[in-house]
Amino acid sequence: MEWINKFFIQEPFALVIPVAIIISIFVYAARRAHIKHLERIRQIDENYHIQINPKASSYRQ
Repeated sequence: MEWINKFFIQEPFALVIPVAIIISIFVYAARRAHIKHLERIRQIDENYHIQINPKASSYRQ
């Protein structure tokens, strides 16, 4: 256990910096995937409304 204490005393950020970088990469990837997902949902929603509106207007006439 002494070697762990020595390691962290000499290099306190040796573990923190790589972990922070890895977490930030995952956060960036998740955010990007979320934005793409929202865009796909918006496109599907627009296509759905475009297809429904002409049918709805023909039924009302």
